[in-house]
Amino acid sequence: MRPISTISEDDYSYFDPRVCVIGLGHTGLVHALAFSESYRTIGYDSDQTRVEELRRGHDSLSRVSGELVQQALRKGFTCTSDLEDIRKCNFFVITLPPEAILSDDPDRHPLRSACEVVGRVISGGDIVVFDSCGCPSMSEKECIPMVEKLSGFICNCDFFAGYSPGPLQFPQKGFTFWNDGKITSGSTPEIAKIVDEVYINAFGADSLVTPLRETILGRVI
Repeated sequence: MRPISTISEDDYSYFDPRVCVIGLGHTGLVHALAFSESYRTIGYDSDQTRVEELRRGHDSLSRVSGELVQQALRKGFTCTSDLEDIRKCNFFVITLPPEAILSDDPDRHPLRSACEVVGRVISGGDIVVFDSCGCPSMSEKECIPMVEKLSGFICNCDFFAGYSPGPLQFPQKGFTFWNDGKITSGSTPEIAKIVDEVYINAFGADSLVTPLRETILGRVI
């Protein structure tokens, strides 16, 4: 496991990522497998049938090999449909399948459902990353307010947010990471650094292809 440490001139903060990827469709599963290579990772999906097949090391979507799923399970990756199992996570990653974003009339239901899940289990100090969830304004105007409403917490006071628009391209190496990089940002400069480092550890040293450390969910500070 790789704890993340950030040091500033004023203080020292320590963050030990316990990752939860919400939604185990193809996009979510690929992310979960990548994170599980470096961190304690739980994949959450409300579909119990989907969870059970992944627990058996099989992906009925036929896009990720059973060998890779089984390898991740042996290393400690777990799947669940029980909210109680993810309450102790502190780094939540919400993903959407490409078709939900690229559609002319995108279906917001999966995104709303994922935000509801996080809103019910999030604790103070946790980080929620909106990965492959469309433009930053959607995260700001729809996602974060929903998490705030359900949790009773306030972003940047009680919890924090991160953002990644997804891979620049989708060529994959072994379905475990994208070798073309990932772009990240955060709701404060400190959180941006933590999100950057977590993603670098999970997706490779070249994951931050465009530094956005001073960009807060699309707003330059």
